[in-house]
Amino acid sequence: MSVGLKDVECPQVATAILAVRKTGLGTPVISGLCAAHCSVVDNGVGDYTIVVNTKRPFLQGCIATATLHQSGIATIDLANTTKLQVRVKTFAVDGTTAAEKDFDLIVLGSYSQDSTY
Repeated sequence: MSVGLKDVECPQVATAILAVRKTGLGTPVISGLCAAHCSVVDNGVGDYTIVVNTKRPFLQGCIATATLHQSGIATIDLANTTKLQVRVKTFAVDGTTAAEKDFDLIVLGSYSQDSTY
């Protein structure tokens, strides 16, 4: 069974889940359920942008979470223009020092014109 961004949908409200894992120091690597639909940009230490390379971005608001593999803090910014972009910044436990951290990212959104969260 092939599982990807289009395959994880609820047809009634066109809900879709984006799930990727970022690993590696230096050049980041993404893997996981939807990695084939995404690319990653390394913006600097602990600063990554995951770009969803699909023809249609989520039309309604998105909900996202990043779970770190080590102790620390993660922040998320979502931009939904022609492509969904998720910027994840990772920090040491102090919350101010940028740090290289591995994380799992999950974004829940909708392709429906009239569905909201």
